[in-house]
Amino acid sequence: MAVSISSSLQSPLDTQAWLSGVRAAWQRSGLRITGPRLRVIETIVSYRSPFSAEQLYTDLCTHNEAPGRATVYRTIEQLHASGWLARIHGSVGEEGYVPCHPGHLHHLVCTQCGAVISFEGCDLEQMLARVAKETGFSVEGHLLQLFGRCAQCQAKASSS
Repeated sequence: MAVSISSSLQSPLDTQAWLSGVRAAWQRSGLRITGPRLRVIETIVSYRSPFSAEQLYTDLCTHNEAPGRATVYRTIEQLHASGWLARIHGSVGEEGYVPCHPGHLHHLVCTQCGAVISFEGCDLEQMLARVAKETGFSVEGHLLQLFGRCAQCQAKASSS
């Protein structure tokens, strides 16, 4: 069954808008914006491909006044739970995170350079209803990631 994707691809992340959005969300939920948390989110937006929690912690440790490992992991989990970070599944056992805006998003993942592009919409409702009916399974959510090569990697390959 072919899945039709009616979507709008997201342009590259506006880092200032993301940082402002996270700060505003934290203020609304009563979370304090501490120096260590601020360093975590500022480092997150500096990445250009998915990062792991351990990579983030290691990178933060190269600077003075690095936040503790627990702060890094708790901040990642809080951002993920509130929709400000998306978990990207890569090769077997690998996963990373990318900053995003809350909402129902899916991702295109470049297998060559690691770039991640978010898109909205997936038109999976009919397929999910059919699967639920056939299996008796109550579908509560889904994750869609498509793997391939981005336009820049394709252009590099064709010019070689």
